[in-house]
Parts: sequence; C-alpha cells; structure tokens
Amino acid sequence: MNQSQETVTYSLETILMRIEGKIDSLQKDVRDLKVGQAVLTGKVEGIENRLNSLEGNQKYQVWALIVLLAGVIVKNFFSLDPPLIPP
Repeated sequence: MNQSQETVTYSLETILMRIEGKIDSLQKDVRDLKVGQAVLTGKVEGIENRLNSLEGNQKYQVWALIVLLAGVIVKNFFSLDPPLIPP
C-alpha cells in the first residue's frame, strides 16, 4: 500500500471564515425560500377565495336555470291556448 503523506497548511482562521461564508450563504437561501413561500401562500389563498366565489355563483346560476325551466314547463302545461298542431 502506497500512502502519501501530504501536509496542507491552512490557518484555522481561514477555514472558519470559509465555513462562516457558506453558512451565511445558506441562511440567505433559506430566507429567500421563506419569502417565496409566503408569496405563494398568499397567491394560493387568493385563488382559493376566487374559486369559492365562482362555486357560489355557479350554484345560483344552476338554481336560476332550474326555476326558469320549471316556469316554462308549467306555463306550457297549464296554458289555455291549444297547441299549434295543424289538423
């Protein structure tokens, strides 16, 4: 087995500064992610509110259509005028 004995000389201060720089960079990335998450959360809440509003409007439109169709059916069924069928 050939093992080489290499010695690397770095000052402890240099190594700690590099580690601190990397930690600071990671903290900035985490901060940016938190801000992005907050923005996305706000957008999702806005979309949810719009969807709830749309669902409510759709329910009212369906009921209006049902009432309208029922009115037309009742009017035609109980109409005093004879149907327009040629003899």
